Amino acid sequence: MADVGEEVFTRPPWCEPAAHARGVAARLLADSRRPGFVLALAGEGEEVYGFAYGHRCSTLTRLASRPAADVFTLKELAVLPGLRGRGIGAALHDTLLDAAGDGPRWLATHPAATAALGLYRSRGWRVIALHNACGQTRLIMRKARG
Repeated sequence: MADVGEEVFTRPPWCEPAAHARGVAARLLADSRRPGFVLALAGEGEEVYGFAYGHRCSTLTRLASRPAADVFTLKELAVLPGLRGRGIGAALHDTLLDAAGDGPRWLATHPAATAALGLYRSRGWRVIALHNACGQTRLIMRKARG
């Protein structure tokens, strides 16, 4: 997953340093201990082509000035660039949310992540707020159950 993170998150619009992008694997491991953790993987054998994960968390609801509730936050969704356009991201997204249980869903993404935004909007996500912190702007999006 570190390899996928580096391949995806060092490119625009994220442009993260390689070490930080590869750190997605460590962040995922730490988040796996959180309540409601769900992971979806795409790959073959030991090769990972993409992943999506999330957990129960109300941080984004507070950033969007919304009442906190039992919400699921989609933390990361990544597919190797050479394999995009084959439905892998959509399958990861749908598998993850199907396993997440009931309740509203939240995510934050880069406003210039056009492919991700297209996927999310086609799946019923709506922009709720714009959040700026530490020189980074993120769109906070919400999806009702269903």
